[in-house]
Amino acid sequence: MKKFILACGVGAMLMSVTACNKSQAASSEDAALNDSVSVLFAKVIGSQFNENFTREGDPKMDKAAFMRGLQTAVMVDTADVAYLQGLSMGTRLAQQFNYFYQQLGVEVDRNEFMAEFKKAFMADSVGDSMMDQQLLNNLMEKAQARAEERKLEELNNAPEAVANRKAGEAYIDSIKGKDAAIKTTASGLSYKVINEGAGDSITDKDQVAVIYTGELIDGTVFDDSKGEARTFSPRNVVPGFGEGLKMMKKGAKYVLYIPGDLAYGVKGQPYAKIGPNQTLIFNVEVADVNPGKK
Repeated sequence: MKKFILACGVGAMLMSVTACNKSQAASSEDAALNDSVSVLFAKVIGSQFNENFTREGDPKMDKAAFMRGLQTAVMVDTADVAYLQGLSMGTRLAQQFNYFYQQLGVEVDRNEFMAEFKKAFMADSVGDSMMDQQLLNNLMEKAQARAEERKLEELNNAPEAVANRKAGEAYIDSIKGKDAAIKTTASGLSYKVINEGAGDSITDKDQVAVIYTGELIDGTVFDDSKGEARTFSPRNVVPGFGEGLKMMKKGAKYVLYIPGDLAYGVKGQPYAKIGPNQTLIFNVEVADVNPGKK
């Protein structure tokens, strides 16, 4: 009996050793596979990212900074889901802050943001954020308006825009000095009446058939109806042209001298090769008027 027990014990030990050896072998194979996958996966992804960065050619891309961010994310315990979610949200918020600064000129104080975010997020109860959301919307609209004003001011002060505005002013002053028939409205639109026409003055509600040519002060023609009438509303053209039309009647012929701020402004009209603040000259004839509903 003792021999049987001893034999069983020895057999069990041998079986245990054999199983252990198999387990170690399997473990070694798994480790080797893991290592191979880790190395090759890293090489493939690393090369792809390197190729992307090289192809994009972004001079602002700091690879060392990229590696710090990657290291932080990759080394996180993937079981810590909440931390990963926070990391992901933080990255998106940082990108949003960057957008605020670049597009709106708003620089978010990150320490102040985190303090207020923590108070709101860690609160025992969820408050009514509708009022805060409305206030935020109003502030963002104000920031957007200020950003657009700054952009327009920047464009308006650009050398080409300044030169075009001065050239237009000098041109109009020159022709007015030579021709007393050229008048100027309160808005700054200058015009010369060739033929008064007859009937009622045109309104915003009317559809007007117009024969016209448009040119720059150097004589470059940028638009021409080629003797055929084109129909549109005074509301759907540049302000100076619309103002001029509303002074006219059926059969009228005017020359309109439209300064840049009443034409395409500081943005110009690139497809028509009209630069920022360029003065436009239109020879306009009203062929017909289709009155709108009163």
